[in-house]
Amino acid sequence: MQKTEQKRVRREAALRHVPVQVRASFTLEAIIDAASEILQTQGVDAVTTRKVAARAGVSVGAVYQYFPDKEAILMQISERIMDEASIDASPELFRLNRQSLDELLQALFQRTVRTEMRLLGLGKDFYRRYARQMQFGRAQGLGRGEVSSAQLVANMEQLLRVHAEEVGEADGELAAFMLVRGMRMLLATLVEERPELLESPSLVPMLVRISRAMTDARLEEGEKEASGQDGEVAARP
Repeated sequence: MQKTEQKRVRREAALRHVPVQVRASFTLEAIIDAASEILQTQGVDAVTTRKVAARAGVSVGAVYQYFPDKEAILMQISERIMDEASIDASPELFRLNRQSLDELLQALFQRTVRTEMRLLGLGKDFYRRYARQMQFGRAQGLGRGEVSSAQLVANMEQLLRVHAEEVGEADGELAAFMLVRGMRMLLATLVEERPELLESPSLVPMLVRISRAMTDARLEEGEKEASGQDGEVAARP
């Protein structure tokens, strides 16, 4: 999908009409549920507004009342999964703020991997077209809904500030940016090229180590000191 098309899909993902009454909310949920069922059983290309309307038991006009086309419906499925993950993660994130940074990062990545697997479970084509742009941090409780990447970076920076004693990197903004944006691209590439590795028990610990390398410059300094000491020992007769 070209960048211009990706932007168009994200822009149209916004609902045409936000339901206020309970009945309207039920209709919207029925439409999204119907699309999810078709997606899971028949694939992304089988999702059409007519099929969704028939499965949901509503008119095609009712579908168009909320969504401009099927692209917006599919994007809304991705949005809902991320928001559900975010709602579930928020209480745990609040509790983990009082734990070590390693424990916090481990919990964040465990949730990330679970969400990635859930999205991938709807099909690789669906993931590539509608879920690849998922922002790291959003599904982990750092923000939901129409939250910008800049806000997620700011929230991550605040999170790192809470653990200032464990963060040795002076540039907290850069560390937060790399965590939010860099890790997202790393995981997206993993899902697209080697999705089976999501189930590796080594994945989360490895992601934590990479993240700690981003957030603590003291680790690099320690490695340099150790390397220097090894060199001195080797140089002795």
